[in-house]
Amino acid sequence: MDEELRRHIEERFNHHLEQLSNLIRHPSVSATGLGVNECAEYLSSMMESLGINCRVYQGKHHPIIVGSVNVEEGQPCLLVYDHYDVQPPDPLEEWSMDPFSGRIDEERVYGRGASDSKANLLSYLFGVCALRDLGRLSIGVKFLFEGEEEIGSPHLEGFAVSHKDELAADAVVCCDGELDASGRPTVTLGMKGLLYVELRCRATSRDAHSSMAPILPSAPWRLVCALKTLRGGDGEILIPGWREGLVEPGRRELDMIAKIPWDEGKVREEYGVSAFLRGLSGPALLKQLLYEPTCNIAGLSSGYEGEGSKTVLPSTAMAKLDFRLVYDQDPNRCLSLLRRHLDEHGFADVEIRQLGMLEPSHTDPDAPIARACREAAVDAYGCEAVVYPKNPASGPDYVFTKRLGLDSVWTGCAPAFGGAHSPNEFIGIEDFRRGIVYASRVVELFSTQVSGGR
Repeated sequence: MDEELRRHIEERFNHHLEQLSNLIRHPSVSATGLGVNECAEYLSSMMESLGINCRVYQGKHHPIIVGSVNVEEGQPCLLVYDHYDVQPPDPLEEWSMDPFSGRIDEERVYGRGASDSKANLLSYLFGVCALRDLGRLSIGVKFLFEGEEEIGSPHLEGFAVSHKDELAADAVVCCDGELDASGRPTVTLGMKGLLYVELRCRATSRDAHSSMAPILPSAPWRLVCALKTLRGGDGEILIPGWREGLVEPGRRELDMIAKIPWDEGKVREEYGVSAFLRGLSGPALLKQLLYEPTCNIAGLSSGYEGEGSKTVLPSTAMAKLDFRLVYDQDPNRCLSLLRRHLDEHGFADVEIRQLGMLEPSHTDPDAPIARACREAAVDAYGCEAVVYPKNPASGPDYVFTKRLGLDSVWTGCAPAFGGAHSPNEFIGIEDFRRGIVYASRVVELFSTQVSGGR
């Protein structure tokens, strides 16, 4: 590990830790808008205090923050992307503390956003500033922080395209990532796409007494029948044409999958299952996880859901579905296929509300930013990074790879089981400390890749 850099970061680390706690204390729930504007104002003020030029863009979207440091015409530049928004903290009763407390104990910092992704975001701010303070920042760095990632980044694409010159760079590092279960950093070279929809069904003009069930239609049963046509028992999607355009992994991707130290036992234990679907294990299991499209029911709602009983025949039913898409499926085409499938199966009355779309993405493993991340992992953690050819989750990576034409990687310092999107979310204090070192080395080694370190 670089001793000069480590000492510099360690001297300021207690202050950095307090800044992380303060940022967590600012709620920024994009789904409801709770605290988002105030958090953006606080973050932009922090960036200015660090000597980073900063602009906050308001509009129909939640605030988007664009910052820059050491940017000069003709000089190589790295764009750093992350988000400051967080998921709702529900269920509140399962938290052992205030979800926006930013509580610090001997080993962890707790609160919604600690793991996903406020510590990751700050690691790059503090890492870049450390290089600048030491006179070692030899490229320009731009920051793009949005407040809508947790609701599918609906306005990021339009913003990025309309501000393409301002965001011009040689590559992007998306620092919304986590460590492997073994503690090694992960470097991800692409994302699955996403189609998020809501299916709604109305069977009668109002709820009825359940004694009317022999002669009146049931909205929840109708919706259940519609849902059953979409997916088989082991997860196979039954919509005709859904797999068209799907690109199978090549030999290089399969070799990368074979090297991923995925702890199947830990994952089974974490989720309380004895086996995975189809009985898969080993590289075949990871290939399924990374390269197969999905049809998932994220929520179901109909009728009486309170305590005790109520004999009611519900008039409406709703289901939220997320479809993970793989390269190179088009979410608009998939939405059309879904509509046609329901119509052809007699469910033309089932309404589809489109709630979110993300395209899948891909970056070459030999891209300079990918090499920089792999080398930085060895410097900061003393071990090789775990390289994922794809992420089983989705994100706005296509905005960078397909709209801005940049190589893009996803990486970060959050712990593997840090409770992201769950109660009692946290980041380890040591994870945050090493994350700042890792971030600074990513930037510095990318500088070496693109400019010979000048």
